[in-house]
Amino acid sequence: MHDIETIKDLLIKYFNGSVSVIQKKWIDDWVNESTRNEELFYSCLEEWERQNLQYIADVEQAFLDFNNKIDLGVAHKRESFTKPINHKLPAYQLFMVASVILIALIFSGALDFVLVKTYRTGYGELSTVALTDGTLVYLNANSQLKTARFSFLSDKRQVELSGEASFDVAHDPVNQFIVETKNGLDVVVHGTEFNVYNRHQNTEVHLKSGKVELIKHNATGRETVMMKPGEKVQIKPDGDLQKKKVKTPEEFASWKEYRYVFNQTSLAEISDLIKDNYGVEVEIPEDSIGNLTVSGSFRSEDPEEFAAAVAQVLGISMEAADNIFRFYDSE
Repeated sequence: MHDIETIKDLLIKYFNGSVSVIQKKWIDDWVNESTRNEELFYSCLEEWERQNLQYIADVEQAFLDFNNKIDLGVAHKRESFTKPINHKLPAYQLFMVASVILIALIFSGALDFVLVKTYRTGYGELSTVALTDGTLVYLNANSQLKTARFSFLSDKRQVELSGEASFDVAHDPVNQFIVETKNGLDVVVHGTEFNVYNRHQNTEVHLKSGKVELIKHNATGRETVMMKPGEKVQIKPDGDLQKKKVKTPEEFASWKEYRYVFNQTSLAEISDLIKDNYGVEVEIPEDSIGNLTVSGSFRSEDPEEFAAAVAQVLGISMEAADNIFRFYDSE
């Protein structure tokens, strides 16, 4: 872990072109870790540019020279300039140069960094993202959202989600809002509030209000499902979309308040939630314990406190050591 001053010193070397390939790779990865790192990067870049101007005009001296010429009666002298050499390239050569530069940017990954804005949350961290169209996105822990950095380059309102997020989409009668997931499911929005879970090849969509259209792309074509408020759609292991009616759809986004609602949820499923949201490894040595289920609501920002509460409800024991939670039967 580097402190801020160490990072700033490294960035100055980066701007001066005096870092190694390994250091450059570290900086690129560090910038993509969070919006806070990206803001610090551009802040340091702006400060470096102010301190390293390519040309500084001596305005005061130029003014004095001009006054001296007037006082001495120096006649205006017509300056002669040689005809500039025309370095203009033919159109086809310019096209070839531009193509080479574009291909280089694509293969280096720099183009994606320039055109795509990435929002990330760490373990145990929640974040609210306000998109340029007015849409609010609430990112759960250990999640990533990608969107166009410059909205004027495209009329599409399209984002890519990995992890879990709750969306409150701004209404736009012309441009649809689309959420892409990595397993081929697109959520096409018609002005609504919904939750998307996309982890471990498992995707669920919970609709609170409005209307969404789900499009599942596969080798044989695509499957389309329309959702109504209060419905949940899950991708089954065989790739089919399964739709269910739920009583309290608002509870699926209760994590925005660090509150988790379970309904006959197994300890094994809760262990996956602890791993995903807090980055803590979980051990359940006995299968019978993993099959125990919990119903109820838990609120906690601390993973150990949360795990201990679950263990207490189940009547089992839990111990924490070296970023590992272990559930076991104390009897």
